[in-house]
Amino acid sequence: MRKYLLSFFLILISFDSMNSLMPPLFRKFNVEIVNLLGFNKKLKVHCKSGSHDFPITYLNSGEKFQFQFTILLTTLYWCNLWQGPNYKHHVVFDAFLPDKDFIDGTCTGMHRNVCSWIAEEDGIYVINKQFQGEYFMYRWDAPSKNTSTGALASEYEFRNT
Repeated sequence: MRKYLLSFFLILISFDSMNSLMPPLFRKFNVEIVNLLGFNKKLKVHCKSGSHDFPITYLNSGEKFQFQFTILLTTLYWCNLWQGPNYKHHVVFDAFLPDKDFIDGTCTGMHRNVCSWIAEEDGIYVINKQFQGEYFMYRWDAPSKNTSTGALASEYEFRNT
């Protein structure tokens, strides 16, 4: 009997360890992108995954684009953002990864079940409720004919909200 209890206990510990490494599968999650660009600039937004391609959306200053999905092991969303009015400044970034570190660290966990990205004049920030502020994540690309991925901020900048 003692051997069975020990085996049962070890199985429980292994499930708990696995849950701490795995994303919360099959739970609903949200991504939102907010336009806080200055000078009433519009923000052009195009988000997609391997299986879903959202239509291009134009956000006025203060507006947000939001979508909801169910977390699976293969869930990955990335977004392209362009600054108006001429849309030459561009950034592309991973808006959601099915990774527990990304969900808990970048998006501040499942308690809010939303990852909030903010477009501002100097780049893209993510809201981090754990530290009650915003983290600077990506710089806008300089205008060019061939814009690819956004430049990761060389040093994360923390700003209280």
